[in-house]
Amino acid sequence: MPIITAIANQKGGVGKTTTSINLSAGLAQKGFHVLLIDLDPQAHSTIGLGVDRKSFSYAIDSVMLDEKTVQDVTLKTNIEKLHIVPSRLKLFSVENKLMSEIFRERVLYNKLSVLTEYDYIIIDSSPTLGSLTINALYASDLILVPCEVGRYALEGFSDLRSTVKKIKNGQQNLRIFLTKFKAATTRTNEWMMEELKQVSDLLMNTRIRQNESLNQASIAQEPIYAYASKSAGSEDYMALTEEFLELCQRKS
Repeated sequence: MPIITAIANQKGGVGKTTTSINLSAGLAQKGFHVLLIDLDPQAHSTIGLGVDRKSFSYAIDSVMLDEKTVQDVTLKTNIEKLHIVPSRLKLFSVENKLMSEIFRERVLYNKLSVLTEYDYIIIDSSPTLGSLTINALYASDLILVPCEVGRYALEGFSDLRSTVKKIKNGQQNLRIFLTKFKAATTRTNEWMMEELKQVSDLLMNTRIRQNESLNQASIAQEPIYAYASKSAGSEDYMALTEEFLELCQRKS
């Protein structure tokens, strides 16, 4: 069975989609079969992997509404061994429709439970704690929380942590990692590390440094490894991929 991982944070602009794309691509580069599910109506992962939004008739909203299976809507990407379930604006309407469903938090989990052909499934969740994100959290074996270095970095994290505990029967399967890290901002970093002491048991070692190549790769609609393989962004996301694999091995 694949290991399912949600990339989640209610705060926008923290590198959630960048992480979803580059962790998925990093795992595929290491030879694993990977499925990336874009569960954000803004469809940034879909766009970020160069998928033309006019090239498909069905997407993740069709799966959530029981119109299609995951296999029906899965697309190949330009990266070998990496597939994607695309998203589109129609996914916004799913949020309200799920509210009337019995066991609405299990819809995505049930859809993914039949998949056996992948080693890893990565879910790019929407930046809210609505029904879609709750579905992503419920379906996941592990939840990664990108956390931008800054004054409001942990804003909303306690809500996320509390929600995970409720829907995962008290299991603590979250891990935090820092993004947009600048080594030169010593005072900010010292303050940040002091703030993170309260969640030190959840903190990953990898730090994603502020790197313009990551922004450029996003514009080019490519993973960082394809766009700038020798950049700090490529180095950091491969380090995150390796730490992620070690974490999965310890959990198995």
